[in-house]
Amino acid sequence: MKSFDSRAYSINDFVEWDKQKQLQLNPAFQRRPVWSDKAKSYLLDTIIRGKPIPKIFIRQKINVTTKTSLREVVDGQQRLRSILSYIKDGFVISKSQNSEYGGLRFSQLSEDVQAQVLSYEISVDLLINLPDAEILDIFSRLNSYAVVLNEQERINATHFSSFKILADSLGRKYYDYWTTQGIISSRNILRMQEVNLVADLLIAMREGIKAKKQIKKYYDQYENNFIDNPDEIENKFDNTIRLIANIFPEGLSNTEFSRPHLFYSIFTAVAHCLYGIPGIDASKKVNLVDGRSIENARNGLDRVGELFESKDVSGFSDADMHFIEDSRRATTDGIVRKRRCQYLLDLMV
Repeated sequence: MKSFDSRAYSINDFVEWDKQKQLQLNPAFQRRPVWSDKAKSYLLDTIIRGKPIPKIFIRQKINVTTKTSLREVVDGQQRLRSILSYIKDGFVISKSQNSEYGGLRFSQLSEDVQAQVLSYEISVDLLINLPDAEILDIFSRLNSYAVVLNEQERINATHFSSFKILADSLGRKYYDYWTTQGIISSRNILRMQEVNLVADLLIAMREGIKAKKQIKKYYDQYENNFIDNPDEIENKFDNTIRLIANIFPEGLSNTEFSRPHLFYSIFTAVAHCLYGIPGIDASKKVNLVDGRSIENARNGLDRVGELFESKDVSGFSDADMHFIEDSRRATTDGIVRKRRCQYLLDLMV
């Protein structure tokens, strides 16, 4: 079913919404503005020449009480920031890009040219009251066909296996979990760091604990030969998250496990207890089947908080000291990750 409505709005419409504070250019879904002056100039040169620019995606949220609309820019923030800045005389078009209007601020243009700029229409896909998870899905799909910047975005642009789809889906599914538990910020989710984490965890469940730098290797490997049942994998992932929630009923946000590298360790430790992680001694599996065993695990894991809170290390064991060191240096190396997981399993007995 179609989840958007295609429309065209003039630049003057955006100017009016901005004045009325009905345009949100910095929601959680948007990157920080990073355009260079040359990029902004080129955009305005394109507009002043009457040539088309890429469409913009906006989520419109309607407040039924105030009868007003808030327009959140899902994709196109940097374009709109540049346009609005130019209208406010924030910069000039480069003379090297436009010999006729270069060097002139907007207010210095003739009224006819100003009118042409203000009446220039921008194509917009309007998303009416869609939830965050749907917006993230749309943004992820947009990034699959756009210029991408970080490693995970590059991976997603070139891989299309069921593993990639599963990692994307689980990342979005747990959007609220990542943010409320303090594991990944909404801004980092924008850069697909939740997908990166999920992929890392899925690889550990299937192959054993690996270095984070090997993620792309497994995406490549799975591209043509990933035949696992995604529903079964998702169920195991869900059960692991659910058991972590049982161990920490008050959540992870106020614990050391909200840090991504330590969340990786508690997830792999709990997953080992449930299903076994290749390469981790099977004898270390803790049978977390009832309230008593879960409480024992919770009490044991309290030791992690004590390690980071205490300034007196005289009572720390060698294992404690190694864990602290492994939590501060080379935190995403395979051997370091494995040691942290084994340490947590020993605490959970």
